[in-house]
Amino acid sequence: MRTLVKHGLLVASFAMLVACGGGDEAKDPTAVAATTPPAPTTPPAPTATAPTTPIDNTLGGGTGAGTTADTTPATPAAKPLTDAEIVSVTSAANNGEIEMAELAKKNAASQDVKNFAAMMITQHRDAENKGKTIATKAKITPTENDDSTHLKSDVSTTMSTLKTQKGKEFDKAYMDSQVKAHRDVLNMLDNKLLPAAQNADLKTHLGEVRKHVAAHLAEAEKIQAKLDQASSAGGAASGTGPKTGGTTGTGTGGTGGTTGTGTTGGSKTGGTTGTGTGGTKK
Repeated sequence: MRTLVKHGLLVASFAMLVACGGGDEAKDPTAVAATTPPAPTTPPAPTATAPTTPIDNTLGGGTGAGTTADTTPATPAAKPLTDAEIVSVTSAANNGEIEMAELAKKNAASQDVKNFAAMMITQHRDAENKGKTIATKAKITPTENDDSTHLKSDVSTTMSTLKTQKGKEFDKAYMDSQVKAHRDVLNMLDNKLLPAAQNADLKTHLGEVRKHVAAHLAEAEKIQAKLDQASSAGGAASGTGPKTGGTTGTGTGGTGGTTGTGTTGGSKTGGTTGTGTGGTKK
């Protein structure tokens, strides 16, 4: 009986220990921390986002909002002239010079201008004949193009103007046109014709033509300057000149005779002078 009582007390004691969490385990700080609820987590602050640059969908892109790329197509490089086109250009230049020079021989007043026109006819006709010979040998058929058409148009316009001029006015208009025309052709030879020529004979011929054109330009500029100088000198002298005039007379008279002298002047230096003596006797 006593044994049963002891056994019952032990069971009761064990049950109380279990109910209290059990001896040493209740004192373990790790066990306590495990049952502590976690601290509330602070949500992260929102991150500032840089504004997004709008994408430029135009051709070539862009560097910022509102920028529009230049979509204008680039101007294509000029196509080099063919030998056939070059022959057409030189022919237009030669024939145009001959046509204007023929008119100058008839209408020019200055002998210098007449001589220049005669030179144009001779040398440009010679250049035209040589060009034709080279083209025939190389079987080159002249082909009309923008440059040859432009030269012909310039000649037509110049001829229309020259036909209305006479004398000194014609001389100035013709020489002014010659200076411009030879500058234009010289520029075309250097930048278009000579660089593009393929046929060796044609290229050599163009080199000779260039020498003549440069010489023509120098002569044309010299005559142009001479005409301008003469025109300026004539303008300065026009309407000027010393003028003297008047009537001067002296006379003496007395019994038995009269004597008188007189001078009459004109609008310019000069006039008539007369002297006379006469008398009567009583």
